[in-house]
Amino acid sequence: MNGIMEDAQWRAVQRESQLAAAQAAHGVTLLGKANHTQIGLYTQAFFALSVGLERTGKLIFLADHAIKNQGTFPKDQDMRAIGHDLYPLLKKCEQIGSGLSQERYYAERPSHEIHRGIECVISLFATKLRYYNLNHLAGSAQDQQDPVALWWEKVGAPICDRHYNQKKRQNDEAVAVRIDALLRERSVVAHSNEAGDPIRDIRALHCRGRETAVVQKKSQLYALQIVRWLSSIIHELSCHGAYEKRIQALFGMHEPFVVFMNDDSFLRKRKRWSIYP
Repeated sequence: MNGIMEDAQWRAVQRESQLAAAQAAHGVTLLGKANHTQIGLYTQAFFALSVGLERTGKLIFLADHAIKNQGTFPKDQDMRAIGHDLYPLLKKCEQIGSGLSQERYYAERPSHEIHRGIECVISLFATKLRYYNLNHLAGSAQDQQDPVALWWEKVGAPICDRHYNQKKRQNDEAVAVRIDALLRERSVVAHSNEAGDPIRDIRALHCRGRETAVVQKKSQLYALQIVRWLSSIIHELSCHGAYEKRIQALFGMHEPFVVFMNDDSFLRKRKRWSIYP
């Protein structure tokens, strides 16, 4: 073990694995807190997830290349060619995963509309939209969409359509009407939702809060399912590379991702995520 710990490549892989997994965990945790009254949490979540997913995908690319090339990692120009666009990177991960054991847990890529929405927003954020606010102020965001508004369009609204059933919605609406009737003459509401549309009464504020609670919980789950799928590929490559191909640098690469390798019932219960005990 001491020999492994002295290996510079092993240390680099370990540090990169911890970075990727920790950022994914942080991003998912923030998704469970983000709301229209704390709008900055959305952007923080996008930053963390874009780093976590990209670095995890690049670890998969690195490990696969090493396994296929007698332990040799790709060159700098090969890594730079991948860029920050998650679409081709995740497609590459899917291709790599298809060449591994299909009997492993969570081998199938999550493919619901909501998963695709998450991938779309995070990829656009990484490549084009991370400077949206500054670009907007500088007058150069004419062809860009607010990433928070896009998140609600691609992820939030579809989650509500699928998971916020009509009976629950009607009950929440009835409560909102009663609260509004009691407080309307004694309160002033001046707020906006994720798309920037105004919220001007208690009823609308309460209803948005109920929608947000659903989106927070379910967006965590869908994002975790994507991370779990990538983690399953990392696990397979790490074990195959270290124990069968004897590539020392890949030993234990999967360990920071173990926390994500759980079934949906576990993923639903946990609100705060960390790779450290």
